[in-house]
Amino acid sequence: MARSLLPQTTAWEPAPNADHFLLCLFKKRNDNVEVRLQARKFINDLEQSMKDWSGKIQLRSDRPENWDIIDGRDNFIEPNHMNPAIFDFDSVLLAGFRTPETVHTWWNCDQVFELMKWRDSIEKMGIFTIDGLLPAFDLNSKHRLSFGDKLMLFEFFKLESFRPMQAYLDGYKRFAASALKDCGTTCNLLFGEGISSVLMNEFPVEAACASSWRTRSDMISWYDSHNYQKELFPLRYEYARYFTLSMQIFEDRLDELNKAKKAVSTGSKLKSLMIQ
Repeated sequence: MARSLLPQTTAWEPAPNADHFLLCLFKKRNDNVEVRLQARKFINDLEQSMKDWSGKIQLRSDRPENWDIIDGRDNFIEPNHMNPAIFDFDSVLLAGFRTPETVHTWWNCDQVFELMKWRDSIEKMGIFTIDGLLPAFDLNSKHRLSFGDKLMLFEFFKLESFRPMQAYLDGYKRFAASALKDCGTTCNLLFGEGISSVLMNEFPVEAACASSWRTRSDMISWYDSHNYQKELFPLRYEYARYFTLSMQIFEDRLDELNKAKKAVSTGSKLKSLMIQ
């Protein structure tokens, strides 16, 4: 089966200005309010250190209650104590750097060294580098509203057999490149590779894919396509432990939407009272 997935057409090739991605996963301690605030501050400070070294923040998500879990839930929330979840993180930070050397310079700088002394509020942390296929988009850019994609689809893997999963990743890139022709939607694949280097290894991530999408229906139409379900999914199911989920790229917009909904609801109640 793996042999059939070797690229027969041109796979997605890296853009000339493709960035090198830094994937950070965190599981925060939840002892009390103070510890939760300390955990958030730690991640905020780590994010700021990336910006100080010209890192572009592609995504930051701290609200697992808003994540759309597509597959592999048992690897996120353990079904029982005999089968512990291996991807039980509750915060994700994705950044882009121009070169692998810049990433390692950031990681070895005094700022990060001092910061790591204060990670007590973080129960588990994984920091990985991955070769990218596209340039990162900075959420802090003044042009952020021109970025049309709203969702990020992630897949995380712990490999149980290397060759079939390498075929999976090759096929993933090939089918992403032909998504518009095959199912009428554009798949902006940021990366689909094995981990390039491990800076902090407290989650067993050995390969990962990330793609951005305009709508959930576009994303699901690709996920439910024949190429994915018949060619890719059997390999993933047989040869890896995995977790597939999507999350909002602009998570802060959820606050704005919730505030707007609350304001509309409050206004409607007031109007109803006035009528009475």
